[in-house]
Amino acid sequence: MMRDTAETVLALLPSDVRYGDVRVVRRTHELVLVELDGPGEVGYDDSLGLGLRVVIGGHWGFAATHRLDPQGIDAVIAQAVGQARAAGGGGHVALGQPVTTRATWSSPMEADPFLVPLSTKLDLLSATVKEASTAGPLVQQVEASVDFYRDEKVFANTEGALIEQTLTESGGGLMVNAGDGNDVQRRSFPQGVPRQIRGHRGDFATAGWEHVLAIGLPENAARVASEAVALLTAPQCPDEVTTLVAGSNQLAMVLHECAGHPMEADRALGTEASLAGGTYATPERRGNFRWGSEIVSAYADATIPGALGSYAYDDEGVPAQRTQLVKDGIFQGYMSGRESAAALGDEPTGASRADGWQRLPLVRMTNICLEPGESSLAEMIAGTKRGILVDTNRGFSIDDQRMSFRFQTEMGWEIRDGKIGRMLKNCTYQGVTPQFWAELDALGGPDEWKVHGVPSCNKGEPLQVAHVGHGTVPGRFQNVQVGR
Repeated sequence: MMRDTAETVLALLPSDVRYGDVRVVRRTHELVLVELDGPGEVGYDDSLGLGLRVVIGGHWGFAATHRLDPQGIDAVIAQAVGQARAAGGGGHVALGQPVTTRATWSSPMEADPFLVPLSTKLDLLSATVKEASTAGPLVQQVEASVDFYRDEKVFANTEGALIEQTLTESGGGLMVNAGDGNDVQRRSFPQGVPRQIRGHRGDFATAGWEHVLAIGLPENAARVASEAVALLTAPQCPDEVTTLVAGSNQLAMVLHECAGHPMEADRALGTEASLAGGTYATPERRGNFRWGSEIVSAYADATIPGALGSYAYDDEGVPAQRTQLVKDGIFQGYMSGRESAAALGDEPTGASRADGWQRLPLVRMTNICLEPGESSLAEMIAGTKRGILVDTNRGFSIDDQRMSFRFQTEMGWEIRDGKIGRMLKNCTYQGVTPQFWAELDALGGPDEWKVHGVPSCNKGEPLQVAHVGHGTVPGRFQNVQVGR
């Protein structure tokens, strides 16, 4: 039915449409959340609709609808075509080489999460909450949740492309708040989120129920809750310039903000400006701007098996691929869609994605990764006379050019004479992107490389949420301002 709908829409487009594409998407989302005092939320959403883009007279028109009957299809075509025609002639839309791919693809999984009984999911989360509650009466709030997504998508265009894809994504996590009347501290597992988001928390992958089981929520719940309680009496992070060792979990978010968003091509071209939407990574800096030290290289790769930002084709029909962003510390290039790549004189990198059928595709980061180094977390700590170790992001602030930033972490530890010392609370650090990464002097090796799946990347107006991944290792930075 979805394929038939896409082909019907294209067949009905008027003759003055120079280019058109249609996406028919069925999106399914299930959320199960358990709190300290019992089930907090069980939700199930299922939507089906189509989005249509057309180019007439060098201008775009876009419309979307959930009505897939003949009347709905006629209406959505009339709206998209009417928008483009209303702009008049004289415009210019360049898309590069035609996209003619015809393919079918489904993401791999071992156990379909939508077939796992609700009782099994509730049992897992209830056991997690029960274990967290053993940390004592100072535990005030516990949320354990799992989320599952499935996108069934058909993409077709007037150039001859017809692509059918099914993506299944799974994840889960735990958040514990502890309080003693004077202070409140939070611990998240297996990773934090940039802001308080109910559900949608934890680590996610393009996989099935097996990924949730591999996280180990019940097995880690008591430890995580005990750390939240211990933070209440931990000393404050000192205010000093020191050595910073960041775990791979924390470094994932720094990479997200300092490399992922700035190297999206639409920001460099000035066609996207919301949510700190500018960038230092301007086209004239490609190949000559020193982004970091010589030991750091970063890339985007939408082909990593199981990673949350992976797929076979983007929402313009361009194949997923690996793109070098930084090489030996030098800024190299962008993630792009067809139009932004053409404007830069490049080939598109397959990074154009839309949040469902009712939104326009935007340039979105995929899996932003660090190439591993030759050190290890243990060696970095052993080689540090004085510093702090931080992990698990709690929040951040960054300027509109993605240069000056400040990160807050849930937890930290002193490093003294090569050994881990006291736990620290309210750890923050700040820097300027090229200066901060220039101070990187050690990266973990291949054995410590891990992909973190983040389902809460925001961009655009109206807001679109993308699912992305970050392959990172621990890193050590010199001369970092912490605690201010």
